[in-house]
Order: sequence, then C-alpha cells, then structure tokens
Amino acid sequence: MIRILLFVLALIVLFCSYYLIKKPAGFLVLFSQEDQEDALSFLRQFGYLYAFLGIIGLVIGVIDHRAYSMIYLVALLVIAAVFALMMGAKTKKS
Repeated sequence: MIRILLFVLALIVLFCSYYLIKKPAGFLVLFSQEDQEDALSFLRQFGYLYAFLGIIGLVIGVIDHRAYSMIYLVALLVIAAVFALMMGAKTKKS
C-alpha cells in the first residue's frame, strides 16, 4: 500500500514539475511586472528540482525500502516548504 502511495506522490510531483517548467504563466501573475524574468527562472529551477525528485520517488518505489522512503518524504517536504517560503517572499505585495 505504501508503495502505491509513493508512486502516486511521485506522479503528482512530476505533474507539478511539468506545470512549473512548461506552463508557468499561471504563476507569473503573482509576481510584479519587473520581476517576470527572475520569476520565470525561479519557477523553472524548482520545476527541474521537482522533476528530479519525482524520478527519484519512482526509483525508491521500485526499491521498496522503508528508510529510503522516509528520507525521500522528508526531503520532499523540506523542498516544498522552501519553495513555498521563497515564492511567498517573491510575490508582489498588494
């Protein structure tokens, strides 16, 4: 059961990475007009990081080792928290 959930989580992370890399226009409205280029590189950077984490998640799902799964989940949560904090700091103030 945990393997299935790990695969589902990895697929969700891969979907998020695709959205950040290929379709960042939905997020660009949150940034000021002057910071659009910086915001685009910021979103793509985290998109590639999420793609890497998604692929690692698929590999860990195949390996099916509890310690690696827990380390992966902690790393994914930390990266997601860093992304949220950095994006919150970069968004325009209204």
